[in-house]
Amino acid sequence: MTAEPGPAHTAPGPPTWARMLELLAEDRENLVDDFLRRLGDLGGYTGGAVPEDDLRRTASDTLDMLIRRIAGAPLPARLRGLPERLGVRRARQGVPREKLLEAVRLDFRVIWAGLVRAGGPGSSEVLVLHAEEILTTVEEYISDVQAAFLEERAVLARDSRAVTAQAFSRLLNSGERSAEVASEVAAVLGLPEHGRFEVAFVAAPSAARGGAQGRITRERERGRHLSWEFDDGIALVREVGGPGWAASLEGVAGGLVADAAGLAAVPAAVGAARVLSRYAGERGGLVREDDVWFAVAGDQVRRVLPGFGGGAAARLARLPPGPRARLMETLSHYTATGSVKDTAASLYCHRNTVVNRLQAFREVTGLDLTVPREAARALVLFAPEHPPGRP
Repeated sequence: MTAEPGPAHTAPGPPTWARMLELLAEDRENLVDDFLRRLGDLGGYTGGAVPEDDLRRTASDTLDMLIRRIAGAPLPARLRGLPERLGVRRARQGVPREKLLEAVRLDFRVIWAGLVRAGGPGSSEVLVLHAEEILTTVEEYISDVQAAFLEERAVLARDSRAVTAQAFSRLLNSGERSAEVASEVAAVLGLPEHGRFEVAFVAAPSAARGGAQGRITRERERGRHLSWEFDDGIALVREVGGPGWAASLEGVAGGLVADAAGLAAVPAAVGAARVLSRYAGERGGLVREDDVWFAVAGDQVRRVLPGFGGGAAARLARLPPGPRARLMETLSHYTATGSVKDTAASLYCHRNTVVNRLQAFREVTGLDLTVPREAARALVLFAPEHPPGRP
């Protein structure tokens, strides 16, 4: 259980209301910990239907939104409609109404305690003056969450897909029990427990471009697959066969896991596709592991080894744009085959040109692409954006 958050730092003397709100915003991580501790003390909130990262992310966003509203500050796009999205999501996750209301009502107590810490001694008069606006802001939020929750639950109660949605939610949140849960929900989902599945994850920003939203909506309405809406995008799951997601969602940016073996593998495949979608960028299309493994590996290595390959990267960055682009192009094509002849053919140049570029790459970066170990390091370090062989 998270420890009670420590007191926020305050300047000497009673702070102004504006300063108290600034300190409250700076103390958000402690507020989130306080909320989760209080939620844990309630006991039995979700019965495991809501993953821990969902709870923490939602608490952080909610407190950010409430503090901004109390301060009269504009909301960024990511926080607009948050109460409605939360109410809908909790209804789909099967959270009981009374438990949801217990949870959202904690926000007032957490914010009040945070303001007490921020204000310190002598701030009680300021708090009393602003108590009504704090309470009104939180109550409006609770009302919006509850309205969206009840509306979505009414829809689910009428919709024959409600049971399927809850079963799919169980599977996605099954964790180490994925094999057991997959066996339990296969019949409800109407899918073979030991089938093979294709999983796509379409990031939310991509869904709004180029008519992509319409294609995603049509695919979801056809109903021959499973879908789940996350805060950052939509997961789509169906059995392997037919044209596949890449054809159905042509031009839509996202991530793709083409072959998950069995329902038990679907939650991990959704997680992988979700990560892959972050590397889709502006190129369009559904990226696969083979497309971006080097970029993913590079990000992970840099988290563990700050400054990884910094010297080689800096030397390459100092080259003029033209020579640098030619070396990167050679890296991409040569590491795809390991053949000077094939690289020359794909780049429409003489083999001696390829040899010279490989030598130049070695002189600049210190990495010899003809040595597999060093070529792998170069791929992870420089992560070519468009590897050959994938449209």
